[in-house]
Amino acid sequence: MPSRESDPSLLGFHLETMTMAVIAQPRRRGLFAQVAHFFADQRKWTPYLFVSPFFLTFAVFTLYPMLRAITMGFQESVGYTGQWAWIGVENYAEAFSDARLGVALKNFAYYTVGSLATQMPAAFLLALLLTSAYLWARGFFRTAFFIPAVLPGVTMGVVGAWFFNESRGFANELWLALGGDARIPWLSTPRLIMPMLLFLAFWQYMGNHAVYLIAGLSGLDKSVLEAATVDGANGWQKARFVTLPLLKPVFAYISITAAAGSLTAYEVPYVFFTGSGTGYGGPAGQGWFFMPYIVWQAFNQFRMGYATAIGWLVFIIAVVITIVQLKFYNIGELD
Repeated sequence: MPSRESDPSLLGFHLETMTMAVIAQPRRRGLFAQVAHFFADQRKWTPYLFVSPFFLTFAVFTLYPMLRAITMGFQESVGYTGQWAWIGVENYAEAFSDARLGVALKNFAYYTVGSLATQMPAAFLLALLLTSAYLWARGFFRTAFFIPAVLPGVTMGVVGAWFFNESRGFANELWLALGGDARIPWLSTPRLIMPMLLFLAFWQYMGNHAVYLIAGLSGLDKSVLEAATVDGANGWQKARFVTLPLLKPVFAYISITAAAGSLTAYEVPYVFFTGSGTGYGGPAGQGWFFMPYIVWQAFNQFRMGYATAIGWLVFIIAVVITIVQLKFYNIGELD
């Protein structure tokens, strides 16, 4: 029987192992030399040093919370122990059968469509008026209409709760002055929720939209409008067939941001309803919006996992609505 030293296969194995070890040593030394050479040249690693604070803060305050939120959507907290139980897609299944969430979705659709249908035409007409060469003190009127847009949402909610107060609100005083026979319980009537909120939204954002349209009108090519005038177009025809098509990117921006604002509406509904004593959900629970409902589930019901799942559903809705609107306005596509 041949010995291990005389076995040709074993000798070949040892030779191959020794050869690989000898080859690997220069490679290791080469790798270490490259790293040392990199840090020896200050011009190579200094840029990474300067951008590292951004990446560190992004990883700690954005990337990690986002990744943690993905897992939280499939979990639920176990009491006050700080422990989490994995429940799979139960949070998402519950969301699709949640009646309050259905009310929030309906209110979002109503609020978005109503806001765009009332604010955009009025903002366009206001922008035409505020860019007229015959208007006196244009700067003053532009500032006056824009002021509500910079007011905090809490302020708008407080003013709205006072405006529609049943006993001392201006709305009822105006109603009685116009011949109304009795005061209207605005804040406790479910069917009046959306008209009140749309009124406040119109007051707050119509001037803001007009500012963007004024900027768009100021950037239009004057020769195009002059050519339309030479061709015999009147003021309405120039606005309808020349100005409106040229302002399509501005209208797209207003539409997309208004829809996103409706999805994230929080301060005005929260202050408006809690200040009137009807709670987060408004009268008869018909005033729910997505953000107040998420906050209520997370911090009143202590259901962080379910609130996170709803947040991801709201994110998906935002992405879908944005894509649909970009397609509608043909933004990003070749004509």
